[in-house]
Amino acid sequence: MSHNRHEEGRQILGRVKRDQFVGRVAELQRLVSHATQSGRLERAGHPVDRRGLLILLAPLAGVSELLRQAYDELFNKRESVPIYFALPQTEATAVSAAIEFLNTFLLQYIAFRRDEPSLCQLSLTLNDLVQLAPADDLPWIEELIEAYNLQRFGKDDRELVRFCLTAPNRVPSRNGRLYIFFDAVQLANYADSSVPLAAEIVRALVFSKLPFALAGLRREVLDAVGRAGGNFDSLDVLRLEPLGEEDARKLVVSAAHRHQVAINDETRDLLVQQLEGSPFFITAMLEAARENNLALESYLACERLYVDELMGGRLNRYFTSVLEHIAPEPETRAAVVRLLCEAVPTGNRTASFEAWRKRLKLDSVGVEQLLRALHIQELVNWDGETVDAAGASSVWKDYLRSRFRLDALREPRALVVADVMAEALKRAPQTIARHYRRVAGLRLRELLGEFNAQLVPKTLFDFAAFAARYKGATADEIAAGLDADTALLRLPQVFHTASGVSLSPELRQFGEESSVVARAFERGTYTDDNEIVWLVAKLNSKLEADRSLVETWCDRLAGLARQSGFIRTQLWLVANEGFSPEAIELLRERNAYGSSQQQFELLSARLSEGAGAPQQSDDANEFSLILPMGGDNELLAATIVEQVARRLNFSPEAINQIKTAIVEACINAAEHSLSPDRKIYQRFRVENDRLVITISSRGIVPPDIQGYLEEGPVEEIGRDESEDQAEQRRGWGLKLIRTLMDEVEFERVDEGTSLRMTKYLRKSAQ
Repeated sequence: MSHNRHEEGRQILGRVKRDQFVGRVAELQRLVSHATQSGRLERAGHPVDRRGLLILLAPLAGVSELLRQAYDELFNKRESVPIYFALPQTEATAVSAAIEFLNTFLLQYIAFRRDEPSLCQLSLTLNDLVQLAPADDLPWIEELIEAYNLQRFGKDDRELVRFCLTAPNRVPSRNGRLYIFFDAVQLANYADSSVPLAAEIVRALVFSKLPFALAGLRREVLDAVGRAGGNFDSLDVLRLEPLGEEDARKLVVSAAHRHQVAINDETRDLLVQQLEGSPFFITAMLEAARENNLALESYLACERLYVDELMGGRLNRYFTSVLEHIAPEPETRAAVVRLLCEAVPTGNRTASFEAWRKRLKLDSVGVEQLLRALHIQELVNWDGETVDAAGASSVWKDYLRSRFRLDALREPRALVVADVMAEALKRAPQTIARHYRRVAGLRLRELLGEFNAQLVPKTLFDFAAFAARYKGATADEIAAGLDADTALLRLPQVFHTASGVSLSPELRQFGEESSVVARAFERGTYTDDNEIVWLVAKLNSKLEADRSLVETWCDRLAGLARQSGFIRTQLWLVANEGFSPEAIELLRERNAYGSSQQQFELLSARLSEGAGAPQQSDDANEFSLILPMGGDNELLAATIVEQVARRLNFSPEAINQIKTAIVEACINAAEHSLSPDRKIYQRFRVENDRLVITISSRGIVPPDIQGYLEEGPVEEIGRDESEDQAEQRRGWGLKLIRTLMDEVEFERVDEGTSLRMTKYLRKSAQ
């Protein structure tokens, strides 16, 4: 059917106008693109079926309006027949939800075929739909409804659910190409249904021939697909996190304008930070401001409204409904609130399943169901044994504290409201101050200037490894993992930084701060061979940076290097959401580093806090020893390190390896160092899971010493036999040290040289 050009922007299911929809524009484009393409992609030269798209969202990240906007765009394009269905909050059984899906499917299909979008807003019976069906569709629709009536009066509820969910498969291919938007955010409400609705939805979508997008809470959807036997390799994935700061600011401004709520820059930033980029929280607050005719032009106005919403408004109703669904019994619900409230301020990460079972006075099955529901909502992290309640949002924590004081402690409401208000007001300027400090600390040039030979985890420069290891991890889990990481990278010593624009004016179009050139030395030695130039760029990509964008920037930076005459370079690209698999492959081909914004922030935090920098001596954990070179004094060092290693409970075999390594290190320092004071400086540092030994001497060693650690001795012509024997002895000793210790690192420092050896009590898994 033809339609007028002015109809292309018709608002059908969307609740905001298309030009006012902000925050998920790139995701909308990807969703519409997936719907309009054939669903077949080329991967490694072979066609791959990509009919299905999983939209995995963090709780409160917001997806329903995104799906409705995509529906409207497809309806108006007239290229595909869109069907949008959201699981009803009011239904409680799989059967009633499935019947509602059947009715919605037929209603929206007929509305599209008749090009009458107003039909989508009506509530019609199946008989009404038969009367409205176009002539071409009447035969299969009548056949479908007749079959449904037979199924409805049967005794097999599962068969009825399957019949309803697979109804779109009955549409003749000549009548249009369907695309199903299935909004399963409310899937948890059907956990107690006699029919496993999650599994039936996944099977109906995955095993049909129709393209679809299935959206829901990430932990729940992934579990449902896995349990239903879905093939993840045949599904595309779109992950929705809370909005980034830029998009969240746009949403606040847009929603405030739409609801005619006055704000200013300070309160805009406060709403973004305090509500943690949640579209649900942001829109709820601004809708409440409109209803109460409030201007949000001060911290006081914002916090008053926040507390009102937390104590009895939208925020309160949302969290209360979640809790009531998770724990319907008031006594159990009160116990859950107490357990969570006690865990939040202490950050208790070691609460056991058994402790929860005893406190809740439930059987194991009941506790498992409750913890699984909390885990899905990401109010706790539960691994089957321990319960971590420290990672939820600050809004949830505020709700918990107020709920606990009102319900469990029976404190006067006026007192609780006043205390919550006071705490929020004190926190507001601190929240904004931290935000501004963090923004100021994320500039490329300043960060590169902090590089000073620190040791940092390699994963901060490898997006693929970081994503594989820390996907879905909490901030505390990531920090602990990075602290324990044994695969380290020594940063260069940067002595000069400049904007890329200063060397290549054509980069100005991307902004003054989009690229940085950092001149540096590696290994702490100022030689031509050790000079290196880091070429760094921040990529403007809302989704994962693709191969084309990465290739363009790699070529651009390589051209800058050639133009400037740089010999040794290291490329480092930073993209907000990381990199696609194809882009990661290209980064590896170019020997370039790639980091997401999260990795960049973690690196910035570690450098600003001094993580990875040489640690100051701690008398309780570090022992120092100075020995004259020669005279078998290395045996004295071995005796001392043996006592230190025993305190850490190293095995006898490991202790012997440590002793042998330190003897070899002392011999090498005595034989080959040109130290003027002929002394060996030793430090034994005890850490949680390792022993770090540093053997230092003042003066210099032969310039190729690092080569022995990395590749072994290199033969040279024209050297006499005595020199060869000495070189072989040294090379053999250093290679032996590498086999005995977990980490061996040689470095030159201004006052001399040092060999750093690490032995782990339990070597961390890589």
